[in-house]
Amino acid sequence: MSASPKSCQALRGSDSLRLGKDVDWSKAPAVAFCGKPLAGAARRAEVRNVWNRHFIFTRFEVESCRLHARVREHDGEGLWLDDGVEILFDPLRHRTKQYLPDDFAYHINILNAVSDDRGTEAGEPDGAWTGNAEHLVHILGETRYAIEIAVSWDEIGVNPVAGTAIGVDFCVNGSHPDTWEYDYFDWCGLNLFHDPSGFGDLILTAG
Repeated sequence: MSASPKSCQALRGSDSLRLGKDVDWSKAPAVAFCGKPLAGAARRAEVRNVWNRHFIFTRFEVESCRLHARVREHDGEGLWLDDGVEILFDPLRHRTKQYLPDDFAYHINILNAVSDDRGTEAGEPDGAWTGNAEHLVHILGETRYAIEIAVSWDEIGVNPVAGTAIGVDFCVNGSHPDTWEYDYFDWCGLNLFHDPSGFGDLILTAG
C-alpha cells in the first residue's frame, strides 16, 4: 500500500495582495526540508504559501553553499546548475508518472531568470511553453537567498476555495561553486522532479 502524500497549508490572504506588496509571510505555515552538504556547507529550505482569489503566492528561503549563477536568459541552457528553486504543480491531482497538460513547473535562479514547462498529452514536458508567473529574488547574504513567486489561478485552472488541494513539489537546485557538479533536494524526496505521482498536497485554509 502506497504512503499518503505529504501535505502543507496555504494561508488565506487579502484579495488586494500582490507580489512584493503586503504579503505577511510570517503568519503562513512553513515546511522545511534539507539537502546533503555541498562544498562543506549545510543546505536547507523553508517554504511558505499564501493565497487569495487571484494568486497562490510562494516564498522559498534557502541556505546553501557560496551562491553562484550564470544563466540570465529565459529557458537558458543549464539554468538548473545555478542556485535557484523549482515549483511544480499537478492541479488536478492525477498523480500519474506522466506529465499531463494540467501539470506545469517554474525553475527560477538567483538572477531571476526562469525556465518553465508544461505537460502534454504524450506525458512529457513541453519546454516551449511560457507561463505568466511573477517572481522576485532577494539575496540575503553570501549563502542565503529568498525567491517569491505568484502564480494565477487562471493559469492553475482551479477555482480557489478553502479546503481545495492541489498537487505540488518544492525543489532547490544548485551545484558545487568550484566544480559546478549538480546537486538538488526537494520536499517530496523524488528521484525525478517531473513525476506527479510523488507530489504532495497544498491545501488552502480559511486563515
